[in-house]
Amino acid sequence: MRSTDRSLEFLRRISRRRRSAKYGVESISEYVERRAELLTPEQLDELRAKLPLWNVRFAAIGVPQFPHLQQQLKLLADFFEDTEDGAFPAWSDASRKETAFALAYTAKETDIIPDFIPEIGYADDSIHTRPIEILVKAQKKVVGMVL
Repeated sequence: MRSTDRSLEFLRRISRRRRSAKYGVESISEYVERRAELLTPEQLDELRAKLPLWNVRFAAIGVPQFPHLQQQLKLLADFFEDTEDGAFPAWSDASRKETAFALAYTAKETDIIPDFIPEIGYADDSIHTRPIEILVKAQKKVVGMVL
């Protein structure tokens, strides 16, 4: 088994529901929810200010192992910006914070798996953005928006 295959299998295992002693969470989704709850209004403002630079960096991501990551990040960035502008006042503060957390996590180059590691560097970023992408798409369908 190639090294990258073992690393991807490890990521699959840790992304499944299980109890983490450090954070007391059962899944990546729950981890994102808990970490997002800690974001303050000031931090959200800081993240919003960084969004244009992040959008440029996200647009430059070209990783064949995660072909949808770029589109996922664009969707999340647009959603965060729209909710910050008040375009969707009925959507929860939690959704906005979770989106902001996922974007901030992905923007970090040195996270659980540093982005510069060939073939798997963006695996953890993909894992963190996927649950939020699903949430955003579901919410947009509820209000009848075209994706």
